[in-house]
Amino acid sequence: MISVKDVNYRYPKAKSNVLNDITMSFDQGKVNVIAGLNGAGKTTLFDLITGVYPIQNGEFQNVPKMDDILYQIQGTFLSQMILGRDYARLVYKISGKKFQKGSPSAFIDLGDQRENTLLERLWNRELGQMSVGERRWLYVTLLSQLDRKMYLFDEPTSAIDPSSRLKICKRLERLAKEPGKTVIMSSHHLHELEFIACKLFVMNNGSVTFQGSYHEFLSTFETTNPDIAFDHCINL
Repeated sequence: MISVKDVNYRYPKAKSNVLNDITMSFDQGKVNVIAGLNGAGKTTLFDLITGVYPIQNGEFQNVPKMDDILYQIQGTFLSQMILGRDYARLVYKISGKKFQKGSPSAFIDLGDQRENTLLERLWNRELGQMSVGERRWLYVTLLSQLDRKMYLFDEPTSAIDPSSRLKICKRLERLAKEPGKTVIMSSHHLHELEFIACKLFVMNNGSVTFQGSYHEFLSTFETTNPDIAFDHCINL
């Protein structure tokens, strides 16, 4: 099990920590979801796990080597003229996997006919002609084809429609259920979590204020609305 124990972090010249005694354990077989307001410390935690920033104190246990980690960051620039298949070729080339010409069905089977059809539709379309949700789904879907032990997705469902968010969550759930893989994502959206197997962490001001299942989260704050539960959680 990959875990974080007593991790603190302070940026140079900052007056206070951005992370305070963070302790988490991430489950396999579930999507590990970290929720929190902007500035809660989610991206900083991801950057520490992946070695972007050096660890100042605390420890990370059983974190794979960098070659076994996929880290999808926010705001990656790609030309809007790139076709879906060109992005697939880029991902496969970086990973060392062989890219085959032709339709995606020649070497990718997503295990879901609707997703296979969507991939076929986007294959020869420019990124600029796709909706934001379609682009995000394409990025996550192709990156999830790479064989890694750990996957970090920084807000892959932000600013997209509910249907695309659910597709991405389901895609990550299927990835998490593959043997030996740990999937972690940050998110501002909680309603979709009702429909996937997940472990939820809530961060606020650099601390973890909740960790447990989605249903335990609702039960703890005595509500059926995750947004209300989240509001209570960050105001403890």
